[in-house]
Amino acid sequence: MILGDIRYYAEERHLYPACIQKGIDWVISSNLCEAVNGRYELDGEWMFANVQETNTQDPSSFKPESHQLYADIQFLVSGEEKIGVSRLSPQHQIVEDKLDSHDIVFYDDSVKEESVLHLQAGMFAVFFPTDVHRPCCLAGESSEIKKIVVKIHKKYWHGITSSTI
Repeated sequence: MILGDIRYYAEERHLYPACIQKGIDWVISSNLCEAVNGRYELDGEWMFANVQETNTQDPSSFKPESHQLYADIQFLVSGEEKIGVSRLSPQHQIVEDKLDSHDIVFYDDSVKEESVLHLQAGMFAVFFPTDVHRPCCLAGESSEIKKIVVKIHKKYWHGITSSTI
């Protein structure tokens, strides 16, 4: 898991893997306030972004989740949210497995070692397949947030892109 802030990105950019740089650079170069909800392809199925607006809710409204094929860059455009995060462990009990159709698995709430990230506009978090996360949680009162979730296929972690497959 990586926690970052766009205010420091220029100084820290060189520390990130190339695929994370590519995803964040796309977010920066896009007009975030004007981006319409929907899917935007950066590299076909290998890297794409979902722009979404939603309301934050109580953490009990969401099940912790993880992905097998994709890492997430969750960039908060507006509002603020809390995201619960923990490392995947044998204590995580699967309650819904949609890996084959949507690359997502949901867990029950039995693992209580969840840390909480507090994101404000301009901050981002990167979640790898072993990071169980619970996004869109309240940071006070329920409020509307806008975020961009960049999905990075695991083939990028091995230096493989669509042009080399």
